[in-house]
Amino acid sequence: MPNIHQSPVIPNYFAEQINLAYKVINCSSTIILQMFKDKEICIMNYRYKESNDKVIEIGVDTVTLTCLFDENNICNWSFLSLDDSNNLKPHIDYCNKAYEYSYLLGGWLIENYCLRIKPDKDGYFFALQPV
Repeated sequence: MPNIHQSPVIPNYFAEQINLAYKVINCSSTIILQMFKDKEICIMNYRYKESNDKVIEIGVDTVTLTCLFDENNICNWSFLSLDDSNNLKPHIDYCNKAYEYSYLLGGWLIENYCLRIKPDKDGYFFALQPV
């Protein structure tokens, strides 16, 4: 389990949300669906040419937790999309205080994972992926 620090700068929920993103990594979709059975869930199958990907999106408080799966139906990436991605500064400040930043990897190190900020059409999201 990662060392999740609490910060007075942002509400405690962000530490908990990072922890959820960490917990789903290496879990099957069945386990993830059971973990969040009381939450709003969207299951998608994306197909294009030889690509056939499964995605699960889960509404958790002020974020959407997105899980991507490998060919064995195991979550290998998770994303946290903030409801307000225009206000990243407190979240970045929290990560800078709680985790070591790797300039080589372009993100914060959480055990064997890297938490990165990625752009998308709606703003930005946090991606947690294995190093």
